[in-house]
Amino acid sequence: MILPKLVTPLGWWRAGAMVCMALMFQTSPALAADAENVVIGVFVPTTGGFAPLGVEMKNGYELAVKDAPNVKGKRVKLVVEDTQGAPATGLRIAQKMILQDHAKLLIGGASSSVVLGINAQASRLNVPIVTTNSQAVQTTGKECSKYLFRTNPNDAMGANANALLMQKRPELLKKKWFVVYHDIVWGKSNKAAFSKIPGVHIVGEAGRALGTADWASVFAQIQSSGANAIYLALAVGNDLPSFIRQARSFGLTQFMLAPLGMPDSMLQTLGETGVGMITGGLFGSWMLEDHSAAMKRFVNEYGATYGVVPGAQAIQAYAGMRLTLAAMNKATSLNAQAIITALENTSVDTVIGKLAIRKQDHQGMVGTYLSESVKLDTPKFGSKLGWKVIETLPWDSIKVDLADTGCKGL
Repeated sequence: MILPKLVTPLGWWRAGAMVCMALMFQTSPALAADAENVVIGVFVPTTGGFAPLGVEMKNGYELAVKDAPNVKGKRVKLVVEDTQGAPATGLRIAQKMILQDHAKLLIGGASSSVVLGINAQASRLNVPIVTTNSQAVQTTGKECSKYLFRTNPNDAMGANANALLMQKRPELLKKKWFVVYHDIVWGKSNKAAFSKIPGVHIVGEAGRALGTADWASVFAQIQSSGANAIYLALAVGNDLPSFIRQARSFGLTQFMLAPLGMPDSMLQTLGETGVGMITGGLFGSWMLEDHSAAMKRFVNEYGATYGVVPGAQAIQAYAGMRLTLAAMNKATSLNAQAIITALENTSVDTVIGKLAIRKQDHQGMVGTYLSESVKLDTPKFGSKLGWKVIETLPWDSIKVDLADTGCKGL
């Protein structure tokens, strides 16, 4: 019989060896499931000051995968991790999603500092990284890399858009501007881009940390500066609507320019004080549904799923993910270089129009929208305010020439 042989020391050793070998070669349910899926790692903040942006981005990615669920015949699996808006956390979860979850690509990046932190280790991580919200110029500028792609407009493009806005409304160039900015990578980048607009007159500035609760000291600086306009280089998290509400309560009546607008969910919190803001750098507006069947379908799907209208971050996330999925399907394989090559050579029609990547610096060739916040005649999924598009500013009108980007090659 076999049993007597197994109870000998040699038998026990052989049995143990067989068990160990079985464990080594047995595929766990998790690994088996991953082998049947194409894993994409999503790095967004779902807690902290950037959470409103991260949640919108996550929602946009999820709907894009729902609408295009397969890559090369396999189901796409999203693994979502919370960056908390912190670069160190972002890098840690990027490593986790690649090494443990076997992600073929990373997408996300509500914060430029998180994106740049991950990009600094891109060659070691060896997977493509797509951001749909990083605006800092250096993302596809001086810190460009073969692994990093951006599908949204950057700060320099936004400044070009706001320069066009000022050309169309020359009274804005006659104003004396006070710049309020977040003392983070994006805030400094955006402030610098605004200062380069030809003819703009800046009389003062104040930088504050993300999460500032009391803006009274800034209001005093604004009053003493003699400014009659305020440029808000504030990350479109909770701080931006908080600043506007406090400023109006404080008695400040200055014209305000939010370079990127703000998410529709935050716009609602301003009530009547949110009406009449303008921007040249809006990423996307659900109110274009009257002019685009694709946008109308997306808005209705988003509203039915999440109960609100999609903000610009959700719209950009949906478009960026659709480009990513199309590129992964087009790639000759799912190794890093094949996906990179496909991303450089893929063009898709999306809810924001045709989307493609400039091969030399990996900047998305997209435009912005000159828009004004308005009160809706009829609420939409609970929203009473929205961004009405006055004019679409195409890529060719706001792009930064390659020689001026700071990217020295990939």
